[in-house]
Amino acid sequence: MEISEYRQQVFDTTLALVDIQLIRLSAGNVSQRLPDGNFVITPSAILYKNMDPRDIVIIDSDGNIVEGDKKPSSEKALHLDIYKSRDDINAVVHTHSVYSIAFSTVDMELPLVCVELISVGGPVPVMKYVCPGLPEVGQEAAKFFADRPRLKSLLMKNHGMVAVGKNLDDAYQNAYKTEIGAEVYHLALQTGRTPQALTDEQVQEILSRYQKPKESK
Repeated sequence: MEISEYRQQVFDTTLALVDIQLIRLSAGNVSQRLPDGNFVITPSAILYKNMDPRDIVIIDSDGNIVEGDKKPSSEKALHLDIYKSRDDINAVVHTHSVYSIAFSTVDMELPLVCVELISVGGPVPVMKYVCPGLPEVGQEAAKFFADRPRLKSLLMKNHGMVAVGKNLDDAYQNAYKTEIGAEVYHLALQTGRTPQALTDEQVQEILSRYQKPKESK
């Protein structure tokens, strides 16, 4: 696949996230791993409605620009450290989605109240606050993904949410499912009653029913 095609994929995914309002203006970023070990990532400080696929930047594992005339996302360290945490992660989506941010501000993880949060490896935890753009953001986020191999999303305190996937579509879906789970949990709390999380037995039943069996070697 040509580099232009990878750029187009990141461009399309970013605009899809804008369409469902997980990303607004330029608040959020998207990347994917390339076969040669480099990464495609959205540019910094460009309103996504004005972005062109040629604005997407290619960087190496140290964050240096390999190709492109725009500055890469200010959160490039977040993406790169997450990639280093697990070999199965090939795409990263960082959003400033409203319900996820809201729960992060009160340091409240998202319990397993719905199937969407099971599928992203929940309960979805909240990482401690780190100033956006600092290298420590990626270091802190990477710890969660390294320690929990099934985890596919994470709330970033007073900041947003980051979701990962085996490819861009997977990361997109995991970001969407996390925000849906956050909205469901928020609405449940508005009833004044305590939302009931699924039990371990119920979770295992769901997983055994819907997980694809591993092929025998």
